[in-house]
Amino acid sequence: MASPNTAPSPGEVSGAALPAKLKASCHCGRVSIELPSPPDKLNECRCTVCYKYGALWAYFPRDTLAVATAEGGTVEAYVRADSDGYLSFNRCGHCGGMTHWLGLGEYAGPKRKAGVNCRLLPEKDIEGIPREVNYC
Repeated sequence: MASPNTAPSPGEVSGAALPAKLKASCHCGRVSIELPSPPDKLNECRCTVCYKYGALWAYFPRDTLAVATAEGGTVEAYVRADSDGYLSFNRCGHCGGMTHWLGLGEYAGPKRKAGVNCRLLPEKDIEGIPREVNYC
């Protein structure tokens, strides 16, 4: 564990206790997502969509996430036309911030995983969480 005067080493979570739940929000704050816990790991997906979004994903069962919109807020979806259409990439209708993805069709059940863009969290909330690079 790093001392209070040094940064944690790669893969080491900082000494500050993280809250049991975290709240991510888009740039304008109109769309927010409550995560049930800090993620165990983060994924920088390099598929053709995620790479362009610059997202840093954490995955949770869909029924453990709470997506909320403030007054005047909307969530807009994009479903890739070049795929089987099983993922809905969602963004804030005002600022355009990529917030999360959800499975569609047979992948839409409440226990199915969903992805939350953890770049919407303060850096301190994800500091030290292991990161990997692959394709979702």
